[in-house]
Parts: sequence; C-alpha cells; structure tokens
Amino acid sequence: MLKFGDIGLDMPFIQAPLSGYTDHPMRVLARRFGCPLVFTGVMLDKISLHPRAMRQIKFRPFPEEHPVGAQIMGSDPATMAQSAAAFERAGYDCIDLNFACPVPKVLRRERAGYLMRRPAIVRETWQRTREVVSCPVFMKIRVGFDSSEAAREDFWTICENAAADGVDLLTIHGRTVEQKYKGQADWDLPAEVKRAFPKLTLFGSGDIMTAETAVERATTSGLDGVIVARGAIGNPWIFQEIRALWEGRSKPLSPTLAEQKQIMLEHFEMILETRPPRKAVPYFRKFTVGYCRRHPQRKQTMLALMQARTPDQIHRTIEDYYS
Repeated sequence: MLKFGDIGLDMPFIQAPLSGYTDHPMRVLARRFGCPLVFTGVMLDKISLHPRAMRQIKFRPFPEEHPVGAQIMGSDPATMAQSAAAFERAGYDCIDLNFACPVPKVLRRERAGYLMRRPAIVRETWQRTREVVSCPVFMKIRVGFDSSEAAREDFWTICENAAADGVDLLTIHGRTVEQKYKGQADWDLPAEVKRAFPKLTLFGSGDIMTAETAVERATTSGLDGVIVARGAIGNPWIFQEIRALWEGRSKPLSPTLAEQKQIMLEHFEMILETRPPRKAVPYFRKFTVGYCRRHPQRKQTMLALMQARTPDQIHRTIEDYYS
C-alpha cells in the first residue's frame, strides 16, 4: 500500500484532475467503483482567496468523496501557497500543484505548463506550499515545455529538485506542453526519471483508455502508479475493472444496459443538484461520449443524447435507449 500522510492507496491507480469534468458527481462515482483517490478539476489559486467563493458548495468536498485532493494552478509561489492552505482548511486531504496544463489562455498568463520553463519558480512554489500546509503536496508536470534541449534540461532540473525536496508524489504526463494532447504519450522518459531517482514516488499519465492498458503500464514501466484521465470520463467502471485485473481476478463483465442507465441517470441528477437545467444539460453531454462507448448502438445513442435540450428529453432518451 502506498501511503501519503493519512492517505492510503490500496491500488496504484487514481483519477486525474480534469478541468471541467472531475466535479462532485464524477468523483463520487469513481470512488464508488473503487478509485482510491480523486481530485477536483484544476482551480485557479486566486479563487480560494475569496471567502465568498469558498463557501460555495462546488468548492468544498463532500463526505463521500474522501480522500479527495484539490489541484491548483497560478503563477506566483506565495499566492499558490496561500491557496493551498485555504483548500486544506476547506477539508481537502492533499494538494496537487499543476505545472502541466497546456491550454493557450493559461500559458498566456504564465501559469501551469508555462512554468515548465521556470524550474526555480516550480521549486519555490512547492517549498512555500510545504511550509504552510500539513497535508501531502503533489506536483504534476510534463516531459518538457517543448522538444528542445533547453526544455529537456529544465525538465530534469525540476525532477532533480522534486527528488531532493521530498515531493510526496510527482506525476509526469508523457507529452510536452507544446504537444498538448497530440501524438502518443512517452512513458520511457518517466521510467528513466524513476531509475535516476528511485526514492521519488512517481506516477505516469497519458493514453490510459482501458483497464488493460493501465495495468500493463503499471507492471512494465517501473513507475509507482498510473493516473487515469480521459479513460474515466463517462466510464467509472474502469476503476472496478482495473482493480480486478490488478488483483489477479478476471475482468468483470461489462455493465448491462440497465446498470448503465442507472449510473447515467444518477450522474445527471447529481449535476442538476448544483446547476440550473439550461447549464446541466450541455454539461452532461460532455460525459455521454464516454458512456455511449459501451452501448451496442453507440453512434445512434450518442446522437440522440446530443440532440436532447431539456432534462425531460435527457431522461426520455436514456430510458428509450437503455431499457
């Protein structure tokens, strides 16, 4: 079992923080199907410095989510440290510092992935955060800002600092910031980092779309664990499948249409609890692509759900196609 403070992982597979996805409903479902640790989507550090915002339900963890971490991003080490302290006070069990996000508007503000070019700021951010919180502090990075030699040197400096400082968990996504999500993720370089710093707890990320791939990466890469990102969107069953394969059992049968219907309806109802219908419907559509992959009439079902415009239409469509 991996231990991070009071957090114990009984399997080395956790849900990635995904902006716009890993909110309360997705976290609850992941935990129910066996994920040992879940995260918020990435949150701007300055949000936590506004008490009114932090009182909102969407910024606070629910009892059934624990253990749950908060992932934050920013550009100033002092502000990010203050933010981490605020999220710890709000009840989160660990903090994840994002230095990986490749979204252009984030990079323009010199946040997240932009800081892969600033190893000193990455290190100062972690050190300042470590000083003001008592919970575990993780970091997420990429294999470089781009494929240049200078970016590779910055990457290795960040990894060396992480090992020297005792970062609780370092996650490496196997693409550069410049690549965004294009091409195939590199798992060889993270494995090289693990060989260079064997005492550094290191998880890998990238292209984990099935339980089989997750377990294969965990057993062949030499890393300590695997982060499941896009493969968990509209697919909470992946954690149940990973757990079975990791424990040497047969992969569970795919959920029946009735079981899929139950989870989809529950997911949508949880979304309606925190969002007005006009926002809940388009928000739920983002998850339907993942859910429909398990339907024998995938394209037809997905098209029908995409055409739904009201909660009643969502309910009727799910009832019609999953009966």
